[in-house]
Amino acid sequence: MPMNFHTRNRRKRGFTLVAMAISATALVAVVGLALDVGRLYIAKNETQIYCDAASLAAVKQLNGLSSGVTAATSAAAAVNNSYNLNSTLATGSTITFANTATGPWLAAASLPSTPSGYMYAKVSLPVQMPLYFLPLVANRYSQQVQSVAAAGQVEITSFGAGLGPYSLVSTNTSGPNFGFVVGNEYTIQWPQFNGTRHGCNGGNPENCFNADPCHDDARPAMWAVASNWSSSTNGYWGFSSNSDIERSVINGLQTQAISVGQNILPIMTNGNKAAQAIVLDERSSQDTDYTSDQVSEYQASSTRNGRRIMLIPVLNPESATVTTVTGFAAVLLYNDGSTASNYYRSGTNGNSPFCAVYLGPYVAGSNTTGTATSGSGAYEVKLVQ
Repeated sequence: MPMNFHTRNRRKRGFTLVAMAISATALVAVVGLALDVGRLYIAKNETQIYCDAASLAAVKQLNGLSSGVTAATSAAAAVNNSYNLNSTLATGSTITFANTATGPWLAAASLPSTPSGYMYAKVSLPVQMPLYFLPLVANRYSQQVQSVAAAGQVEITSFGAGLGPYSLVSTNTSGPNFGFVVGNEYTIQWPQFNGTRHGCNGGNPENCFNADPCHDDARPAMWAVASNWSSSTNGYWGFSSNSDIERSVINGLQTQAISVGQNILPIMTNGNKAAQAIVLDERSSQDTDYTSDQVSEYQASSTRNGRRIMLIPVLNPESATVTTVTGFAAVLLYNDGSTASNYYRSGTNGNSPFCAVYLGPYVAGSNTTGTATSGSGAYEVKLVQ
């Protein structure tokens, strides 16, 4: 019997319903895949931002001591980022440390008791993201998102701004400390010297100066100054006028970039600039910690803002025509324990040195010192992975 019109129409409608059902299921799967994958992508970006920030925060605290590792771990944990469309606080990260950018990476408990040279930190954060649509078509209800970032203290070999117009002197060219001892005091402005003074020789170079250099200056450094600098060269470079030097001390202005290996002698300026004592006191008084005299006390201070820390070049006077920049150093300015320090003004005159305490390798943007075991003595915190 031939099929009538109504029977054929019903069968077509049935096929259409089946096709629509199949198409709707496929559509839901595609839309669900797009939405869930999109959420996973957003979560990956959010957790990556957290890992980047946490690793950078951690590296700023590394100073070659176990206290720095503890501070780094706390700094990473204190980064307050969220993920899952800013609805879930990022927790459960792990932090490891290394002395090279490629590892091996060690947990804090596995580090040496004095972790000198550990200048890299890696933060990892795995999060489990729920899936809302894919479970309708696949037997999967969650997906792990893994984010990792590593940061380190990366060597700086040139500064176009930020250097103080003073200098440390050392004939030791091995960085990052160049023979300086953390906590000892060294000359940043040398006293006037006179090569004809009684007893002025390489064995007793301190006798060559009209006033004693600072307490811990090495004799080879004293003799290099007395032998190779003119009697009117006292360690200043760049600006010559008092007002410009003040701008350099307070605001970090420079006449030109200073780089490791450069002969800085052509831009060294003449004169023992006793008038700059007031400027050093001004800079020192800008720090919110004006009472800590020891490096350990200052580094542990929760009130410091770093203004007593000054970055200056380390110089090696090699001859009468060449004084080489061998690196950089962070020094701590003295303070007489007041918010309006009078330390440099009251303790110096026209023949006196300006003294400061050697802090160690400098880390840009950090109020602590670095942990490098080689290099220029100056470092910046950067992502390396």
